[in-house]
Amino acid sequence: MAIIEVENVNKRFRSARGVRALLGRGGLPDLVRGRRAEEVTALEGITFSVDPGESVGLIGANGSGKSTLLKIIAGVTVPTEGSVRVYGRVASLLELGAGFHPLLSGRENVYLNAGIYGMRRAQVDAIFDCIAEFSGIGKFIDFPVATYSSGMYVRLGFAVAAHVNPDIFLIDEVLAVGDEEFQRKCRRRIGELIEQGKTMLFVSHDLAIINVLCRRVILLNRGRLIARDTPAKAIDFYLRQIGAPKGIHTLKQGPAEVVLCNGRISLYYRQEEITSPLGFRTQVSRLGGWRGSQDAEWTLTEVSETRCVARGYDAKLGLTHVWELGFDGGDFVWSVAYECAQPLDVEMLEATLFFGMAYTGWMYGEASGGFHDIVPDDTTWAPMMAAEILPEAAGILAADEQRQPSVSMTFENTGPLALGNWQNTDYLSKSRVFRLEERLGKGEALPSGTRKSFCFRFNLGSGRKEIERRSREQGLRRTVVSGRLQARFKRGQFEILYDDRLITTGVHGYASLLIQGLWNDSSNLRWERLERDGEALRAIGASRRFPFRMHWSIFPKSPGAIAWTIDLEALEDLDVQEYQASVLLVEEYARWTTATESGEFPPIRADDDDWVHLNRDYAVGSSVRAEGPGLPAVTLRNDEVDIPLRMTALNTGFHQRARVLQALRAADHGLIHFPRGTHQIFAGEIVVVPAGE
Repeated sequence: MAIIEVENVNKRFRSARGVRALLGRGGLPDLVRGRRAEEVTALEGITFSVDPGESVGLIGANGSGKSTLLKIIAGVTVPTEGSVRVYGRVASLLELGAGFHPLLSGRENVYLNAGIYGMRRAQVDAIFDCIAEFSGIGKFIDFPVATYSSGMYVRLGFAVAAHVNPDIFLIDEVLAVGDEEFQRKCRRRIGELIEQGKTMLFVSHDLAIINVLCRRVILLNRGRLIARDTPAKAIDFYLRQIGAPKGIHTLKQGPAEVVLCNGRISLYYRQEEITSPLGFRTQVSRLGGWRGSQDAEWTLTEVSETRCVARGYDAKLGLTHVWELGFDGGDFVWSVAYECAQPLDVEMLEATLFFGMAYTGWMYGEASGGFHDIVPDDTTWAPMMAAEILPEAAGILAADEQRQPSVSMTFENTGPLALGNWQNTDYLSKSRVFRLEERLGKGEALPSGTRKSFCFRFNLGSGRKEIERRSREQGLRRTVVSGRLQARFKRGQFEILYDDRLITTGVHGYASLLIQGLWNDSSNLRWERLERDGEALRAIGASRRFPFRMHWSIFPKSPGAIAWTIDLEALEDLDVQEYQASVLLVEEYARWTTATESGEFPPIRADDDDWVHLNRDYAVGSSVRAEGPGLPAVTLRNDEVDIPLRMTALNTGFHQRARVLQALRAADHGLIHFPRGTHQIFAGEIVVVPAGE
């Protein structure tokens, strides 16, 4: 038996005939002439039912009749025609705190409001502490409600409604109230109520919440019920049909389909949605706040079946999003640019890609992992990996590729400070997310004119093996091979492998300059796109703080040896206190040797915070070597005799837990001065040979 029955409900409103409207249309002249007042139809012919324990969503554009329908079911108003039958106690989370008396205290209003829901005083006594704690208003519970801020008001209203244990919850956009912390508590409580089997009828414009909370979705348009289906199908129809038509377009090619809807992109393959209802979108961070692509007003400037160009103007920022979408071969390509009339200070540009829950695994360059389940207790987003410098490829893997295709992604034209990672969202958003962020340097701004930012290329029909193959190919393009030795570049550092075994750790091979007491690590520079010149890799990294660039070249020299040169480009005269080039080896390395001395690497203890030099002799030298049981011997060599480098061995702190071979140049007196121009600061090699040689 249904717990809510709505049958052929119509609701019409007449225009008001107050004193202010006596002379206008529908006023005194029309009344004298016998003309009827104008009527507005809010709902027309609405029929549906809700079963016990079912969660049903109501969606639709503003003015479609969602809130009116919820008020009729709650008994706040009555239908003009038709009938509504509700069986069980109802909690209406429509206008939070609507039953509060302003002169009574919060405590007194809790008892009053709970009594309206049909609870006895003894029952309220049993849950009062939970209500007060959930509301978080503290001592103000005994203050008159008239003294409350609007945030305190809605906190207490939600706390009462969510704890009176009704059979039916009618919810209208209540998760948009309060601050971020309170919204998380609301989401968690709603998730708990769903797990308890409460009946929910839920109105929201947040399609991600609707998708998670509801087993069935009802779509209203201009007062009429036009869809009753699964969340995916109803939301799909809504995305295609609802919104400003000038910002909506559908692209098709073969089994792939892309829906652009006013700053949000939804992907489909064989009529199954790849994205979650949140889709793909972009955001701009400025002055500590965020403005999303959906905050802009969108228009289409070019359209065809397989391509479109859309422009979204954000009047608050004075910024235009320029999106180009289209199919290229078997791939879908999405390019993002920003257009400003004058320079605009922003901190970060971000693209957020929301995928559905059918995906269970991820890849990022050569790294990979699995997504864990998202449960009601998950009220914050959880990273699956640390944010890392962007590789050239990533992918998301489906558990059942017959139903949902795995997707590979490659990246083009991204900024030098682009970082990406995979995440899980909270329970209500319930999505797998790829976040790509481009941080602008201190003092930078989006320039006037058009600036390219992100460019994604998606292969929607990729299988797991194809994604793994592409990932390996991307890795090989930034790998130098010399016999059994490999050096794999990762912006500002490089991993060293011997017989496919990784023998470096932490920041691997890297360099750093000490300027004005601040270390400038190569891994924190702004690295431009890596270039391949035959067997050599070349890259340039620019400092965000001081006027210099590093030019790296890595190439095979002889079997088992890889050359590494570093040139410093001083954009202005530059004074450096010292600099170093280092290789961090795994902790299993046990012994070190220089030209003048040798020793054991001591154990790294849990309370070791700082890096410690193990040498006693810091004379200029040409090499430092490390050996370990069952490990190949590694030598860091300085091949340029005119560069006075001290070759030294170190232990890192416990956090890095690595053995370090380092070529260090320190100023003998004062500072190392580099006039404007390019200067070679290191020219050496890493030599790796089998143990015992």
